[in-house]
Amino acid sequence: MIVVLLLASTLTSSFAGYFLKKSGGSDRKLGIFLSPWFYIGGFLYAASAMAMIYMMKVIPYAVILPLGSLTYVWTMFVSNRLLGEKITKRKIAGMCVIITGVAILAYATQIAGR
Repeated sequence: MIVVLLLASTLTSSFAGYFLKKSGGSDRKLGIFLSPWFYIGGFLYAASAMAMIYMMKVIPYAVILPLGSLTYVWTMFVSNRLLGEKITKRKIAGMCVIITGVAILAYATQIAGR
């Protein structure tokens, strides 16, 4: 259950950033606050934060916060699909480092919990 919540929270955070970027498309100074994307992004960030706060009750802080770096992995795919940003070899290498770190942390936590 916690794994699903973690994945959902990090994915939600990635989409929140996407919607906030969309809200910045207006040339008017107050245009951001008039954009519905601003409120959707803010709501998604708040939902993601509430899920992380709940998980911090169940999982040690030193474990859950680094696992939150999965947001960067999702963001790369969201920005590629929805914004047309390129996925470079350097980004793939960085993603591999993040995923490896998350896997090592999750494995080490599982062993320590036994």
